[in-house]
Amino acid sequence: MLAELNKRMPGLEVIIATGNTPDILRRVEEGDLDAALVTLPAALGRSLSTTRITTDPLVALLPEAMVPKGHASLTAAELNRLPLILYEAGANTRTIIDAWFRRAGLVPRPIMELGSVEAIKVLVASGRGCSVLPALALGGDVAGAMMRPLRPALSRQLAVVLRNEKVVDRGLGRLLGALKAVAGGRPG
Repeated sequence: MLAELNKRMPGLEVIIATGNTPDILRRVEEGDLDAALVTLPAALGRSLSTTRITTDPLVALLPEAMVPKGHASLTAAELNRLPLILYEAGANTRTIIDAWFRRAGLVPRPIMELGSVEAIKVLVASGRGCSVLPALALGGDVAGAMMRPLRPALSRQLAVVLRNEKVVDRGLGRLLGALKAVAGGRPG
């Protein structure tokens, strides 16, 4: 998406920052960032507005050796019996995952908590444990690991956040359009 955007507007400067939703929202409010892609729910200040762009399913990612035989999908109880590598506490996605476990009467006890999807994918693929990750963040197959849907299904809502008074210039408009296009097949 970014490569295509750069082709269309070679002079456009796009700086990517990652972080937990509350920190990113603060940076948008302060004008440090023009826009943010966040996981809902989010506590928005009065100066911010949000546009939902997609529903992103969460899936189990397991090392091939840990995939339970005969299970097309996995429950919280099945995952909780395996070593878990989860997002760091405080992240909106982690809050959604923890609530899914709680609805099953469980409290996950991860062996690792990380803020990086890429690091989690590498650890899962190397056999260290399993995880629950957003399908969009996986972007397809992970060598050495297998994805399985969750039962009951779990998802997160993604939204773009802007300051209410933010002028959407041509560059920002194209970026927002590209984000919506990437999410295109997944209605928000």
